[in-house]
Amino acid sequence: MRLAVALLLTLPILAACGEGEKAAPEASTKPATATPAEVAPVATAAAPANLEAACRDVVNRMYGQEDDAVVFTATGERTAQVSWRAPVDGGRLEFECRAEADGAGLFRDGQPMSVDVQMAAPAAKQEAR
Repeated sequence: MRLAVALLLTLPILAACGEGEKAAPEASTKPATATPAEVAPVATAAAPANLEAACRDVVNRMYGQEDDAVVFTATGERTAQVSWRAPVDGGRLEFECRAEADGAGLFRDGQPMSVDVQMAAPAAKQEAR
């Protein structure tokens, strides 16, 4: 009985062997090339008009540091290093600032930095005391 069931299950599979070759359309020998209308445009992030102003704005919004407290050093056309004195231990906080489509972003060790305002507010109040 098991043998009969196994044969019934394998017969359709064996019958289908080779049918893919019959049904396959003839492949064109011409190389496939895309016409200019078919090529999708590559989206690139536009650099902000003033990278320094964009980076300083991000630092001010995220960490509350502004003006001369922030040291800006351009490292490329679309990147810079920003740093400032750490308010707690007097060390220096340093981030990479990169131009993005919507302004600039801060990165540390390749990871984007973000601050949750609800969580940062109590910490800032505690630090201010």
